[in-house]
Amino acid sequence: MAVTFTGTKLPQTELAEIQQELYQDSATFREKWVDIQEGHKSGTDVYESKVSVTAKAATSGKVVADASIDLQAQKTPVTLVSIEFSDIIDESTLLDTRFERSMAAGAFNRISNEFDNAVLQQVTPAIGETLENMIWDGATAAQKVLIAALVPGAPQGSISAGAQTLAAAMPVNLVNSLPATILHNASQSKAVPGAGLGDYKKVLTIAAVTAATIAAEYAKIYSTAPSKVINNKTNVPFIYAPLGDMQLIKVANNSVGAASNKNFLVEGSGTSEKISYNGIEIKFVPLVGFRILSDPRYLKVIMDLTSDMSSLNIGEVGEGAMQRYVKNIQTITTWCTNQRYITLYGG
Repeated sequence: MAVTFTGTKLPQTELAEIQQELYQDSATFREKWVDIQEGHKSGTDVYESKVSVTAKAATSGKVVADASIDLQAQKTPVTLVSIEFSDIIDESTLLDTRFERSMAAGAFNRISNEFDNAVLQQVTPAIGETLENMIWDGATAAQKVLIAALVPGAPQGSISAGAQTLAAAMPVNLVNSLPATILHNASQSKAVPGAGLGDYKKVLTIAAVTAATIAAEYAKIYSTAPSKVINNKTNVPFIYAPLGDMQLIKVANNSVGAASNKNFLVEGSGTSEKISYNGIEIKFVPLVGFRILSDPRYLKVIMDLTSDMSSLNIGEVGEGAMQRYVKNIQTITTWCTNQRYITLYGG
């Protein structure tokens, strides 16, 4: 006889593992690829110094003041920004799901241990990914206006129209990214102190970066960089490049044909992999359009504590609410020093 079923059919099995989102590795903070300065809550003074000397004919007389040794020190106040990641969690929405099974007995108990372990714990890596993106791409609304107001030009010492286009396309953030800070800042150590265009070295006449052109474009970055930076064996520089450049580099290195030429050195694999161009190691970060060659000491992220990134406050809302709050606070900003030694591709 035929089998008759009345009612709603439900799935009888489920995959044991809840597949989690893939989060970008926050290596900039973990490996300190730039200068991470901690211990600052609201603002800080950034000092820079330089000395220039001029030789003169020796005399047996007393030393006189003639400005042949020029000692300079400048102070720039930098303001930090406090931002937060917060929301309310209402576990009532988890009723009639697999998460209900890990809720304690009692109608008032709605907290699911499985949900906390499988989903809530992803808040911390998501914050890390967001902060990583913020320091490499984005600008405040006010900074976008300042960059747009600069007069573009082709020669060194002026912003390019392309840089203004990239800045205009940046996401609006509460914190300026390093490229946005390099393009426009109020450093007292620039050739023209105060608010205005940064003193960066601009790569002239750039082209679209593809697997076919990436070696030529990196050659322009390398050639533009000050020789003092390239030849410094004590404080070696890095090239900071968009994440997608890694794929372009490997495709270029493994091109087929008579013109095939390995312009990039790829050493190791997995977590130990190291890619470099003419001896300059490349760090792949969430840059968009821009590439930077710099001593990492000149690219600064100033913050209270890096551990704030993984500090998540979770508690009951109170007053009988069957809800919890989640809150994370960051105090952070970006800055750059010795700007005349920073090479900005796309600037």
